[in-house]
Amino acid sequence: MRDQETRTINYLDLEEISRMGNLANAGAGLKKMYIASVGALICVVLAFIPVVNILAAVGALVFMVMSMIGLHQTGNDIEGCRTAFTLTIVNIIISVVGAFFHSGIMHIIVVIAGYLISAMVTYLVCNSVGEVMNRIGAMEAARKGETAWKINAVCYVLLTVIAVAQSLPVFGFLTSLIGSLIVLVLSVIASVFYMLFLGQSSHALSA
Repeated sequence: MRDQETRTINYLDLEEISRMGNLANAGAGLKKMYIASVGALICVVLAFIPVVNILAAVGALVFMVMSMIGLHQTGNDIEGCRTAFTLTIVNIIISVVGAFFHSGIMHIIVVIAGYLISAMVTYLVCNSVGEVMNRIGAMEAARKGETAWKINAVCYVLLTVIAVAQSLPVFGFLTSLIGSLIVLVLSVIASVFYMLFLGQSSHALSA
């Protein structure tokens, strides 16, 4: 009886998910995001190598565009990713505006706004795709997504503290130095979880 109930629940979940659209299409979008995240991480490593760092900068831009294309494609089927794509565009606009403020309160406000939106984008992707993963039984992928956005949230909180602390003498320098090292380590861990999340999610939806 329990097995029959489980099969019924799974059937209903899959039927509900099918109303979202073509899941294979969402899987293709997530695969682009996965490839882009791997490529972006490689570019970060290459950025520390002289001469090659120029190619790394170009590559990072290419992978950023690829990730946005994948996010838009996924957003055609998953509402949370559609919202995340819109916020990504808003964040780019804020970054352009922020280029005109190099210091002062406006600079801090623009920087914090960018951190907040970036955190929301990561949460929306991980949460919305994670819900789909839970419904189709890919619990491991969903857990990795949850871990990724939580670690990212901690990073952005620390970055916000650093942005404010930089305006303070001495104490601000020490806070920025220690905080930056912590953020660096956490960011690498979050990136690994996020990559695994995207890879497993794309595989689950394309299977």
